Amino acid sequence: MEILLEKQSDIYTLEKDYEISISETECSHRVKPVVLFNYMQDLAEKSIARIGGQYSCSGLAQKGCGWFIIRYRIEFDNYLPNLKNIKIKTESRGCQKSTFYRDFEIYDNNTQKRILRAVSSWFIVDLNKKSIVNIEKEYPDFLQFAPRDNDLKLNKLKPLTRVDREKFFDVRYDDLDINNHVNNTVYITWALEVLDYNFRINHTIKSVDVYYKHDVSYGEPVCSQAYIDENNLVSEHLIKNADTGESLCLLKFTYEKI
Repeated sequence: MEILLEKQSDIYTLEKDYEISISETECSHRVKPVVLFNYMQDLAEKSIARIGGQYSCSGLAQKGCGWFIIRYRIEFDNYLPNLKNIKIKTESRGCQKSTFYRDFEIYDNNTQKRILRAVSSWFIVDLNKKSIVNIEKEYPDFLQFAPRDNDLKLNKLKPLTRVDREKFFDVRYDDLDINNHVNNTVYITWALEVLDYNFRINHTIKSVDVYYKHDVSYGEPVCSQAYIDENNLVSEHLIKNADTGESLCLLKFTYEKI
């Protein structure tokens, strides 16, 4: 997978540089993972607005709708320390029935090395009816998805069969996004927070798979559970509503030793 920006008039691709501040860097001197994902989300919002105002976050909000990410597959190539300036590229790949696909790449502007590549899938949700919008039907002129041989694949995630560690959190006001739901990067923070400090400081992330299943509201208690296979450097995670037991998000990370 490679995102090519051959002409400025291409409304389906977009790139932007982002400066990394010291507050966005963790104690291993690597940029915090959620910082990268937040910047990807920022560029996704700018990109979809470039295609047309009716697809933008503000355009959908006028109709009582919003974009929701459903799945992520992220693969890191060079998760190097001391990043100062990065370039993020994104490509709108189009829709297939109710599902919209978007690709990302991130590069270190200093070395020109690629940091990661990612594929994501999204729904448009009617917030009043709490139903998924059929994009092909509602927006018949929208770009249709066409697969490529070098596409990243979205992996299916299975429920946890064993729990090694768990932590509890309450949904804070600052966890909410413009749709009044927990921002997608917060689930990643909840998942990683369960891991041991020594494991985090001595390993970097190689890949991330995320499946967002249900939302959770302000003030509700959340339980983050994890199964950790330190021999194979894999962790599997479940984020669930601590009161109801409802599964909110499944995640899987692979790592490498620093």
